[in-house]
Amino acid sequence: MSIRLPDCIILHYYSGLTINFEQFSSSIDEGAAEFDVQFTGETQERQDIGTESRELSIPNRVSLELPNVWAIRGLSPSGNAKVSIAVTRRHLISGPSRITIASGSGNIEIEDNYGHSGTNINTNLNGIGTAEATIGNVRMTLDFSETTRAGLHTGGQYKITAETI
Repeated sequence: MSIRLPDCIILHYYSGLTINFEQFSSSIDEGAAEFDVQFTGETQERQDIGTESRELSIPNRVSLELPNVWAIRGLSPSGNAKVSIAVTRRHLISGPSRITIASGSGNIEIEDNYGHSGTNINTNLNGIGTAEATIGNVRMTLDFSETTRAGLHTGGQYKITAETI
C-alpha cells in the first residue's frame, strides 16, 4: 500500500486585534514664577514654561510585541513553511488624529517559538496536529507623531502569509 499526501498548511490568526495602552497622565511642578502686573491688569513681563520642562519621556515611536497571535501547522515535502508579514494599511485613524504602523525590517516582524524572526522566516510545520503547531508573535513599531486624540483609532492592518516549501 502507498499513500500520497498533498501539501497542506493551516494558518491560525486573529482577524481583529485591539491594543489597549495603559492610561497615562502626569503633572510637573515647574517651581515658581513671578509676574509684574500694573493696576490696569496688564502684565509687564512674560514668563514661559521652559521647553525642556515640557518634554516628558513619552516617545513618538513605540515598539511592542503581540505574543502568540499566529500559528501554523501542516505538511510539506521539507516539513517546513515560509511565513512572512507585511503592512497592508499603515494608518489607524480617529478624525484628524492618526497612528502609523511602521513598515520594513526592524519595524514589523514575526517571530516563531523556535527563535526565527524577521519579515520572512522559514519555520517548522510539525504535522497537522493542533498540539504541535508552531506558534508566533508579531513585533511592530507604532508612530504617534501625528496622534492628537485619545480614544479608538481604527484602520491599520498587517497580513501574515504562510506557504509550504
